[in-house]
Amino acid sequence: MKRSLSFVLIILIAAISLSIFVQTSMAADILLDTQIKKMTIAADKNGNDYVRFIIEEQKSLNGIQYTTETVVMCFGGIVNAAKKYSEGGSLKAIVATNEYKGRVNYNVLAFIK
Repeated sequence: MKRSLSFVLIILIAAISLSIFVQTSMAADILLDTQIKKMTIAADKNGNDYVRFIIEEQKSLNGIQYTTETVVMCFGGIVNAAKKYSEGGSLKAIVATNEYKGRVNYNVLAFIK
């Protein structure tokens, strides 16, 4: 009896963990139309270039309006197109929304002209 109860508890914890993972991995893509505050071109540990944009977003929490900086990342084949942008310029792109340690960030999927 004790062993089957432990098994049921393990299955329950696994099911809850899986549902949380599925919910967070199915974040929506959005259209981002904003100004680039800062732009950095760097190489990852494998020597592949990536581009990091910093943008400002207006947010609200419990009716309090505030501005926060948000990271927008470009990897892979989209990097060459990202290098054509510059600080202070306009950024219009379709991005995937991610969350890391409670902070939202974006990965560029496609640039809009």
